[in-house]
Amino acid sequence: MYIFLDTARADEFATDHGQMLNLADTFVSSLQSDLQSLQTALSESDSATLQKLLHTLKGYVTFLCNDGLAKELVDIEASTRQLTVEQLKPLVMGLLPALSNMQREVTEWREQLSQHT
Repeated sequence: MYIFLDTARADEFATDHGQMLNLADTFVSSLQSDLQSLQTALSESDSATLQKLLHTLKGYVTFLCNDGLAKELVDIEASTRQLTVEQLKPLVMGLLPALSNMQREVTEWREQLSQHT
């Protein structure tokens, strides 16, 4: 059903439907905001913000996405300590389509959850 979202992982964090919906709401708003900020940081070559945003994304995206996307995000975030912004840009730009698709999937998941309240 989903390519990047792993809803089974959400079951580990939510004990009932209300908590699941709250988790989805939080995830949708956080991911939307952080993706916009990430694109701004890339366009402004803001290394500190880029590192902070990747760390933030790693903190919550990886517990709801599949292992492949999680590993890619963890690897890129880890490389922020060794690479320049110019070196990071292509890596992050390569990650953005998956994160955008993840955002779409989470939004769809949230809509499905809200229909079953």
